[in-house]
Amino acid sequence: MSGPVTVRQAVLDLLRQRGIDTVFGNPGSTELGFLERWPEDIRYVLGLQEASVVGMADGYARATGRAAFVNLHSAAGLGHALGNLFTAWKNQAPMVITAGQQARALLPNFPFLGASDAAAFPRPYVKFSVEPARAEDVPAAIAQAFHLAEQRPCGPCFVSIPSDDWNAPCAPLPPRRVARDTAPDPALLREVAQALSAARNPVLVVGPEVDEEGAGPSLVALAERLRAPVLASPFAARIAFPEDHPLFAGFLAAAPQAVSAALAPHDVVLVLGAPVFTFHVPGEATIFRDGTTILHLSADGESAASAPAGLSVRGSLRLALPALAALLPEAERARRRAPRPAPPEPASPIPADYLLHRLHRAMPEDAILVEEAPSHRPAMQARMPRNRWGSFFMASGGRATGCRGRSASRWAGRGSGWSA
Repeated sequence: MSGPVTVRQAVLDLLRQRGIDTVFGNPGSTELGFLERWPEDIRYVLGLQEASVVGMADGYARATGRAAFVNLHSAAGLGHALGNLFTAWKNQAPMVITAGQQARALLPNFPFLGASDAAAFPRPYVKFSVEPARAEDVPAAIAQAFHLAEQRPCGPCFVSIPSDDWNAPCAPLPPRRVARDTAPDPALLREVAQALSAARNPVLVVGPEVDEEGAGPSLVALAERLRAPVLASPFAARIAFPEDHPLFAGFLAAAPQAVSAALAPHDVVLVLGAPVFTFHVPGEATIFRDGTTILHLSADGESAASAPAGLSVRGSLRLALPALAALLPEAERARRRAPRPAPPEPASPIPADYLLHRLHRAMPEDAILVEEAPSHRPAMQARMPRNRWGSFFMASGGRATGCRGRSASRWAGRGSGWSA
């Protein structure tokens, strides 16, 4: 289209340009201008409550790796969704959330269903939040939200849209593309490679960014080149490494003392796609002052800036891991893995350990495990190994619960079965 269109038409055209064929929503009267004459080529998934809608969109976005589009109701409707919005933020789920707003002419008098300072409401758990100053700016704001939601680290963005904006005239948006990934500093990558080449006993600590970026095969190639054990980072919300691989060494606890003890045998720790480190219980982390070299690669600037020690290199792992592997010689270290525990015995009542073991045996190979059972996560990790990229998601994201702290001691030393 070259002539003027309505805001609604421009937004629908934008969704089609981006390949969006599904919208998740719980609408009300302030969204009717967007919903009328709904097109047949875009599916609208209706949820009965806003939190459920954002939860569905979170799972959809993380499973597909593309930003989900969400349509919520004004004011309190967005408020209903804030708990799951926080989880989506912690999960780094790319998502564009729109919510209706009362008609612009009514806003000065604080109308029914009017959202006061709508753009401030979901902060700080969005990457971008705006109520456009003019109706004709709405399509460009939604396009900007899509670009920012999918730039790493990914996350939700928010646009508030007054109800009478949808039928206002505007110019159509030209198609455009924005790169999602940033490349790491080559000089700093060389420093990382030099430290790893000189290491006597390195270890990799891997988080969810690897799977989220589709960089799993590059990670496996790097680990095999180093012949170094691989530990899953604390609270990794996705699979960190194939758990049947000979180099997989287990899971780090979210406790400072446990992390320090598990990493004590290693002179160089390479953290990939995770913070340094996520803790859930207080304590002293001696790893930060015992002389251990800590190297950190992540696309997350906040994670890099907040690391207590070591060298952090910011960049997309999809680009960083192959570049780093190319700088490393083939290691000659030999490693062996401790045997897996014997299968549990049945009992009455049925223990969780045995139940999870049997459930894993019954699951099809292409099953996806979504976990929100923190008290039993150590048993789940032991009895339901995840070996396929994209096969595991932690549902809770940032929602920590007390039982995670109680199970932290059971996670300590899960990587201690390794020897040089």
